[in-house]
Amino acid sequence: MNKRTERTENLIYEGLTKALKVKSYAQITIQDILDNSGVSRSTFYAHFNTKDELLESICSRIFTHVFSHTLNEEKTHDFSKSSIFEYSHLITHIFYHIRDERDLIDAIFLSQSKDIFVNKMKEELDEFAKACVNSNFISSKDIPINLHIKQFKENFIITLEYWQANNYLESPEQITDYFIKLN
Repeated sequence: MNKRTERTENLIYEGLTKALKVKSYAQITIQDILDNSGVSRSTFYAHFNTKDELLESICSRIFTHVFSHTLNEEKTHDFSKSSIFEYSHLITHIFYHIRDERDLIDAIFLSQSKDIFVNKMKEELDEFAKACVNSNFISSKDIPINLHIKQFKENFIITLEYWQANNYLESPEQITDYFIKLN
């Protein structure tokens, strides 16, 4: 993603965050997002077709970055030298991005849009959950693999909800430890 696109999408994400602080998700219009972001309608629609697509994009952006094969050092963390097969590092990396986006995550979790976001997050976690279960990174259980994968994704959401409700007091590393112990 080029810098201009990234900047524009960040403005739109901030516009949604501001709107979620004063209105329920169902009441938010594209115009509300535009008013809070300062971008034009045509610019918004060049990036997103609907506000639901925008919400799903927020989740995708976190996961696409974390699971990419090229990672750069970032302001709050550095996983650039980590292997994509170091599953605990990938989990921790996801939690760093969630903490970095906590204003937006908080606004989403306090709104009616939480279910859309959580469902997209589970979808994004699917391949990763399969890899963790199939590689026995997450301890083997005497249950069907599909149930174990579902449990992995549900435990991720439960862990995230706990952390968000606890104002992100624990470090991403500690939250990763809790998550792994749940599985």
